[in-house]
Amino acid sequence: MDINSINDHSPWWARAFSIFLAVMLFFTVANLFYIEIFGINGINHYSFGNEPINPGEYPENGTSEEQRKYNYSLSEWEDYQAYQEMMQELEDSSLTEITQVFAVLSILVGIPAIAMFWTQNEKMLQFGIAYGAITTIGEVWKAYISSDIIASFMESVPGGADYSWMAKISVLTSGICGIVFIALAIVLHNMYHNLNTMPESGFHLKVDNPGFSDSNHGDNDL
Repeated sequence: MDINSINDHSPWWARAFSIFLAVMLFFTVANLFYIEIFGINGINHYSFGNEPINPGEYPENGTSEEQRKYNYSLSEWEDYQAYQEMMQELEDSSLTEITQVFAVLSILVGIPAIAMFWTQNEKMLQFGIAYGAITTIGEVWKAYISSDIIASFMESVPGGADYSWMAKISVLTSGICGIVFIALAIVLHNMYHNLNTMPESGFHLKVDNPGFSDSNHGDNDL
């Protein structure tokens, strides 16, 4: 069997990766426009005119029902204030600008990367690593900035402290995802462009035996 036939893989392995990359890039573009239109706050629970209002002073002379409603309204108001504080901290952290910059870089590198993987071009490795590095740096940076802010908010709401660890490990998960992406790009490149040559066996190696040359042994030569 021809050794090169080992590397005759179906082009759809790389094309499937190209499609996956295109989907990622689509969401990057969508997120870029989303942030540009709606800001870092986006569309959230308080975007439909249902913001809670300050309940004011505690009704000491009110009925038990009025006091119960007050406590509930106060809890909603405090959650709303904590949420607004978190979003303001995210705004002040330049998270929007970082997201936009890395989104543009991802688009500039991602579009040719899609073409490289679709056609199994030799430069698929360079573009794949470049795209993976850009997205990984961007996601890790954003996670590093936002993780403590989000974790603090989660710890401020009832029951949220039990899940605040999810925000804290976002830096690690972002890095792992980026490493996996780059590893897949390397594997796919080697599938199509790492043609190994079979070394000759020891039985077929040509060994040049040097001829015996006459040596002078002085007066004892016969």
